[in-house]
Amino acid sequence: MADKKNENFNFTQLVAPYRWLIAGATLSLVMFSNLGMVMPWMMKITIDRVLQTGDYELLFILAMTVMLVFLVRSLMRYTTAWLSSYTGMRILLDIRQRLFKHLQSLSLRFYEEYRTGKLISNVLTDVSMINLLIDTIKQLVNSVMMIIVLTVLLFFINTPMAFCALAILPLQCLNFIYFKRVLKKGHMHLREHMSEVSANLSETLSGIKVVKSFGMERAESRSFFSSLLPTLDMTLKINSNGAYLWIISDILNVITQLLVIWVGVGQVSSGQITIGEFVAFYAYVGMFLNPINTISNLSASISQGLAGSSRIVKLLNTIPDIKEVEHPLKLSNIQGRVKFDNVSFGYKSDKPVVNDFSLTIEPGQKVALVGPSGSGKSTITNLLLRFYDPDNGKITVDGKDIKRLKFDSYRQHIGIVLQESFLFSGSIRDNIAYAKKESNSEEIENAGKMANIEEFTDKFDEGYDTKVGENGTALSGGQRQRIAIARAILKDPAILILDEATSALDTVSEKLVQEALDNLMKDRTTIIIAHRLSTIKNADIIVVMDEGRIKQVGSHAELVDIPGVYHNMYEAQSKVR
Repeated sequence: MADKKNENFNFTQLVAPYRWLIAGATLSLVMFSNLGMVMPWMMKITIDRVLQTGDYELLFILAMTVMLVFLVRSLMRYTTAWLSSYTGMRILLDIRQRLFKHLQSLSLRFYEEYRTGKLISNVLTDVSMINLLIDTIKQLVNSVMMIIVLTVLLFFINTPMAFCALAILPLQCLNFIYFKRVLKKGHMHLREHMSEVSANLSETLSGIKVVKSFGMERAESRSFFSSLLPTLDMTLKINSNGAYLWIISDILNVITQLLVIWVGVGQVSSGQITIGEFVAFYAYVGMFLNPINTISNLSASISQGLAGSSRIVKLLNTIPDIKEVEHPLKLSNIQGRVKFDNVSFGYKSDKPVVNDFSLTIEPGQKVALVGPSGSGKSTITNLLLRFYDPDNGKITVDGKDIKRLKFDSYRQHIGIVLQESFLFSGSIRDNIAYAKKESNSEEIENAGKMANIEEFTDKFDEGYDTKVGENGTALSGGQRQRIAIARAILKDPAILILDEATSALDTVSEKLVQEALDNLMKDRTTIIIAHRLSTIKNADIIVVMDEGRIKQVGSHAELVDIPGVYHNMYEAQSKVR
């Protein structure tokens, strides 16, 4: 079953923890903007009273008032800047952490369907768009508050002129609403396309060895350019629509100003208003048009923010396919008795990979799973690790259904060494210690000795502190494999999974790795997946699989001479050797 969507999660819930910080930043911004409205009123008093009467004492009081207001305004500017910066960084940090944690909870099936490059784009770019949207909302609230206050002031000064100033407002609203919708759609398409470009770029850089070995550098460059080319048209279209929005808004503003001047001149000539009132009114109209322009210009930011936030919300609404039960059991230790009871599973519901698989592995037993490619061997270990849940049947460890167990307390008792072991960029020491973060140097180096890694670390100037490069590119396959084994030894698991751990190695490396594996397997329940039958002759039980079913069970000595899948595989490999 693929991961589902949780439709209850929305943008409001995403920003709810920061509502008071956002409110504080918005309030200080509103106060900063509205305090600026004092100046036109001071000009009105100066023109109508100071110039008429020569009252310089009043002029001094007005000057001091303006200074005081603008000192408070400066404080509000600083408060706005600090709160906005702090809130923005908290949102970026917290939502990215929340998103990363959520991504780690999603099932492997999700990662099979969703490209890594797109996820990187989500975590880094789309979260920034949420911050942009919140900043835009603050500016939008501020603009709306300014429009309300200025509307009151305009009607207070002169009602007929106020109606003239507001006559064009409905057209401004229609202009904003229409282009907001158009721009949001354009930004959604652009962000989706750019995430695909990011995914392709990540894939190409990850496979750079293959690209170079096939001489495909120019072809990949052309492909990358071709994928970027559509963004030119998309961006131009978005910017053109943004320009249309601004041009229409600007034309409407000019019409508003001309109407105010036309009516205002008549009002002054007839003595219905003073020159000071007209000057103040005209200044307030200019202020009134500024937030309208701001709202028009915010359309692009709102569209980008909505596009990014909708992608984040959609991702966070994805429910993990594999979840813990409400009150999971915690395991302090286990013996390692594993039982598969009539287990059936398919990655797709109509294509089962494992059918009625039943097997009991006693503590300390070494069990090998062999069979042709696609017979379901690796799927069995994926089910044991609970990367997927069986469609039918159940799996128990020490008699406990693994569906009832807490993920981390269960998986800490399982170690795994893969055919292509993954190493993190960092040192050899860091990679071994990944299994047990609290381990000391002595524990790490003891694990290294058991894994035979000192055979090559002694040749490095920095020893265990040698950097391995991205995914261990500075090391050979055998060296990477022994580091992975050392990591598993340090973990000291009760159950060990070896998935084709030596199949990709040369003879010398295989010998060293096999010695390390022998040290690792002592006194552990071990499941070995192998194509190379020579590596599993000493297994206690060999389980032969084909088409998702168990075909044969026994030791190497018992199976090698019995006609069937194992005998055929052994004969084929003997001829190759």
